[in-house]
Amino acid sequence: MRILIILACALMSAAGGASAAWFMRDDTTNNGAAIVEETDRSPDLYGFVELQNQFVIPLTQGNDVSGLVAVSLAIEGEKGKEETILYAEPLLRDAFLRVLFEHARANGFRGDFTNSSSMSELRNRLTSAAQDLLGTGVSGVLITSVTRQDF
Repeated sequence: MRILIILACALMSAAGGASAAWFMRDDTTNNGAAIVEETDRSPDLYGFVELQNQFVIPLTQGNDVSGLVAVSLAIEGEKGKEETILYAEPLLRDAFLRVLFEHARANGFRGDFTNSSSMSELRNRLTSAAQDLLGTGVSGVLITSVTRQDF
């Protein structure tokens, strides 16, 4: 009787593991072929400007600084607009810092802050701030690195 119980438990564990693997599988493949996202962007039409210095954002708990986040950004824009973007860098840095500070105050850098939805929301807000300053010549803001240091 004891052997039957052990075998039943082993079989149930195996079935549970298999079903968990089935539900947690990566949905980025389609019949073994990777899904490729179609875009209308041509690499000949867009250029990138890497902002020179990182953005350092303090993380606070109450009145105390509990950590820092360092973020590096690049701006994707139309080819030929790179000089305009570089000229507007002080204004862009000010707008980006406002967005990053708001994100930090809303606990956007706590927990699993690198999940795709949180990063996508931050990227969209940064892109909106850049487009408010420079217009449609900016097609996106790229987060090239992000590091959090807790104290």
